[in-house]
Order: sequence, then C-alpha cells, then structure tokens
Amino acid sequence: MKKILTCILGVLLGYTAHAQEVIRLYEGKAPGSESWTWQESVLTNANWGGRTAYNIVDPTITAYLPNPNKANGTAIVVAPGGAFHTLSIDNEGVDVAKWLNERGIAAFVLKYRVARSFTDNPITEIMGKMSNMKALDQENAAVIPLATQDGRKAIQYIRQNADKFHVNPNKIGMMGFSAGGTLTMSVVYTANDAERPNFVAPIYAYEKAILGNKVPTQPTPIFVAAASDDQLGFTLHSSSIYSKWTQAKQPAELHIYEKGGHGFGMSKKNIPTDTWIERFGDWLQLHDLTTPEPPAPGLAFFCEIKVLLSEALTVGQTPHGLRRIIPIVGGTFEGPSIKGEVLSGGADWQIVRSDGVAELDANYQIKTDDGVIIYVKNNGLRVASPEIAAKIAKGENVDPSQYYFRTIPKLEAPKGKYDWVNNSLFLCKGIRKPDHVLIQIWAVK
Repeated sequence: MKKILTCILGVLLGYTAHAQEVIRLYEGKAPGSESWTWQESVLTNANWGGRTAYNIVDPTITAYLPNPNKANGTAIVVAPGGAFHTLSIDNEGVDVAKWLNERGIAAFVLKYRVARSFTDNPITEIMGKMSNMKALDQENAAVIPLATQDGRKAIQYIRQNADKFHVNPNKIGMMGFSAGGTLTMSVVYTANDAERPNFVAPIYAYEKAILGNKVPTQPTPIFVAAASDDQLGFTLHSSSIYSKWTQAKQPAELHIYEKGGHGFGMSKKNIPTDTWIERFGDWLQLHDLTTPEPPAPGLAFFCEIKVLLSEALTVGQTPHGLRRIIPIVGGTFEGPSIKGEVLSGGADWQIVRSDGVAELDANYQIKTDDGVIIYVKNNGLRVASPEIAAKIAKGENVDPSQYYFRTIPKLEAPKGKYDWVNNSLFLCKGIRKPDHVLIQIWAVK
C-alpha cells in the first residue's frame, strides 16, 4: 500500500493550509531516477506568480478537497508548468486548486519530476536555456517520460482510491500549463485505460515535446487555451492539438486570446485572459462536471459470516463453464444486533466461466443465538487475474485487494423478530481464506 504522508503543506513547500495531504506516488525511490541525489527546494518570486519548486526527486500529489456540501464527484489533476525544470506551484497549481474547490471539484496538484537545476536561482537558469529550444528539448528528453509516468500514476492512484476521496472514477480529468500541458497530453496519448483521464485541459502547451499522438477512441473532451502573443510561439501548438481532436470527432473547445503572453495562469492583468478560468468553468458545466451527483444510498453494517468449507467437488465442463460444488459445513456469524451459527448442509454451486470469472450461487441456513433459522441465498461474482485465481484455487491466502468479490444476498426469515430482513436489500463483500470465506453484509438503507 502506498505510504500516505499527512502534513501541513507549509512544512514541505510552504503551501497554504488548504492542503489536506501529500501523497507519495511511489514506495521508495521513483523508478527511473533512483540515482538522483539532489535536494528539492522552493524559490519565491512574485514575477512568476509566487512560489516555484525545483529539483523534484520524489513525485507527489497534494490533495485539495472541496467542502463536502459542495462536492460534485469530479476530480482534476493539476500539473504546473516550468519548462520541465521548475514548477510554478502557486500560479499554475495551488491557486487553480482553490478555484476548483469553490466549484465542488477535488483537485490534486501534481509535483512531477523535472530536470536538475544547478544553481539556487532556477528561474534565471531556465530563462537562459530557453533561448535555444532545440538544446532544451534535448535536455528535457530524458525527463519527460519520467514526468509522464508520474502523471499516469497520479490518475491511476486517484481512480483506485475514488471512494476515499469521494470522487467518481469516471470523472477524473487532468489539466496542465506549459510543460504541464505537454505532460497532460503525453498522459492522455500514452496511458492505458486505468491511467487515462476522462477529460483534459492543456493550457498553452508545447506540442513538440508531447509523447505520443494517438487520440483516445472513447469520448474524451478537451479544453484548450492560449494567447496570440505567446512569447514562446506556442499559440499554433494549441490550435494543432485542437485540430487533432476535432478531426478525431472528439468534443473540443479552443480559446485563443489576443493578449496574455505565455504563463498567464491565474494571474490578473486586466485583460481577457483574466477570465479564461471562468470559460473553463462554463465548459466543465457543459459536460456536467460541476453538477452535484445525487447522494448514494446509505449502508448499515448487518453482520460478518464466517463460512466453513470442505473440499470442492468438480463436476466438470458444462455449456456454462466449469461447474464446482463447494459444501458448506458450518461457521459462525455476528453483527451489532445478531449472532449465531452457520448450519451444515449448504453449498456454493459455482460456475467458472471461460473468462475466469467465478459466478457464485451459495445456499445455506444460519441460526441465531435465540433459535431463529434464516435462509440465505447469495449470488455474486469473484473476478481475478488468472494468476490470482490459481492461487485461490490452490487454497493460498490472497490479499483481497487483488480480486473483486461482491455478492447480493437474499435473506428469508419467519415472522417475528427478524421479519424485517424479508423486505430489505443487502450487499456483501467477500474475502476468500484457505479454508473458509468471510462474508461481510451491509443492509441498504
């Protein structure tokens, strides 16, 4: 499990107190940069919109979560820019995150790996290098794949932990500025399904350094913004990205402002680029990314059943798959207001489909400690990779996070104390142990 470091952000980078936690993307040293020994630092420069981080060795995401009363389930990874040498943490990171939070969106500011700076004034250092973009591209070529790896890892982590952050795993986007925009496009072009954002917003991105060029086939809306007077000449890069998206018949919106220069971010200059973020908000609303989701039904824990099993009887291949019968020989159960034993005589009439998914059909009886017998019919699925399924079949103890085991039980009780279970719906999480199964049951409110 990823090690989560919860701290006041000022301890690390002097961020504001809005930060809720800093999450390391890798255990130990990040793959590909194990030999990096330089020290991460922060420079304050008002001309660049606040704080600038450099010499990033340990990639992280910093979670900025909205007020639960405003939260709408959308999440966005925010990638600051800085020519892959620095990160404009405030102007293109924290300030964006705060704006998103006010609109109910969870924001995760990505601190990705960048090329090494050799002085304590990285802004002056990188400005000198930008006079020769070809040489800068060559220097950045080694770090961009690492940064892209960090971006993909961030999306994957948030999607895997969607419940923890109270976000919809199908509403996770990514936006970035300058190099961060380049990174955003590299992620969406190269990622697999688990790592790919559902929507993207490259802001004055540098297209020549983008990795990959394959527009996703699944709907992936894009919002693009830049200024015509971009000092680095990136304006046409934005229009090129927009053209690729429209040619692929993907939802796309482009804003090119007459004035704004490069790196306008969240800064205010009394020109139209001051309101680009509002247009981004309009676009998010267009795609139902700011609309609060209806509240999910509540769950109340009912009980945990420990089901004891004996050796499985394999019937063999049938038209539906491999038929297995697993006898239930006893067990116990206990919850806040119920406990008792599992009666012997039941079984799981299991089918293992050709895709390896096990369809479960368990039928058995439980007897409460006050003498009431409740019939349980439990149908569900256990989904695992072939390797994990083989370990389970051999009776090995497997981490439940490595497989999906969910069921929908139906409980039948005689009239009386437990009559209410006849008119309730239940959901279960299963955990397969070598000689028994733990069935954790929740009643749906």
